[in-house]
Amino acid sequence: MRQPRPKIRVLHLISTLDVGGAEQNLLRLASSMDAGLFENHVACMTRPGPLARSLELAGIPVHFLNMEKGVPEPRAILRLRFTASLMRPDLVQCWMYHANLLGLSLLDPKRTLWNIRCSDMDLSLYGGVYRFAVKAGALLSGLPSAVVVNSQAGRDVHAALGYRPRRWTVIPNGFDTAVFRPDPEARARIRAELGIPGKAFTVGLVCRYDPMKDHETFFLAAEKLLRLCPDARFVLAGRGVTRDNPSLRKILPDSRAFHLLGERSDIPAVCASLDVATSSSAWGEGLPNAVGEAMASGLPCAVTDAGDSAALVGETGVVVPKADPSALCAAWERLHDAGADRRKALGEKARKRILEHYSLSAMVERYQSLYLSLTEDRGS
Repeated sequence: MRQPRPKIRVLHLISTLDVGGAEQNLLRLASSMDAGLFENHVACMTRPGPLARSLELAGIPVHFLNMEKGVPEPRAILRLRFTASLMRPDLVQCWMYHANLLGLSLLDPKRTLWNIRCSDMDLSLYGGVYRFAVKAGALLSGLPSAVVVNSQAGRDVHAALGYRPRRWTVIPNGFDTAVFRPDPEARARIRAELGIPGKAFTVGLVCRYDPMKDHETFFLAAEKLLRLCPDARFVLAGRGVTRDNPSLRKILPDSRAFHLLGERSDIPAVCASLDVATSSSAWGEGLPNAVGEAMASGLPCAVTDAGDSAALVGETGVVVPKADPSALCAAWERLHDAGADRRKALGEKARKRILEHYSLSAMVERYQSLYLSLTEDRGS
């Protein structure tokens, strides 16, 4: 009699569990996989972040290596090996550059997978440890069994950097359309909280404060739109997006039209309050979570042509060149002038596109198929 196949134990290794795109995708993946086939654990290289509790509530054990951000620590290898000795993983799924390198200290590299979530990063703006991790990754990329990327742009950029993996696997982000959806009650609640009139044309930008996100282009475009549409409002959310941030304050226009929310735990409700969502990124994007979440929320999006943003939006929004405030403003003006009914129709098309091509279930199935293919000899 054939014995039941034992569960495949997957150890996910990630730099932090802060609120970010890769971290959110790890949470969605690990908490949605078939618990009858897979057993997931997460090892975080640093200390507990906001998403650690969410993983634990989903029944995913989380282990911490307690490294300081940006500081190499050889003892972390010993902590990771101790964690792995207790769990005995069949696969190690690494997430992003630093974890990719550290993950090679475990197991046979053939049972290790890397994950790359970005595209054309401007390395001159980041620290030496980060630059080393990117360049070392190119030299060592032939060791893991596969390199997962969430965008075709990410694959192309890293191939040009010298990454030569045994296997490229493109798995786009998946979005939870039960969580991100049109929500008239949330729209009214958030607008009332912020003091935004119900019919005011409102543009949103949901992302952390980081050079790659190019908030300066967003603000310059917003100033132009305000001259054309004085009643427009702008809602920004994300880590570091507050008036207490001195770098952001230098480029923030002096206007009450801007609502800076900082890091929020109710992003689905924030999305529901908008008329249009935007990505103003100048580089580095893979497949941007914030755009997919906004589309799932029924919003048309105006995005710069960074990473796979254009492929994600398709014909449901507007794509403009990077670092071009006039073009971004023109995109918003076009969506404003289209009127509420046309925006609603575009938003419905955007949500349908997510349901058909970028669903959470599709992403999970692709990862599970990959993991099964790498462990198909087990239980035979």
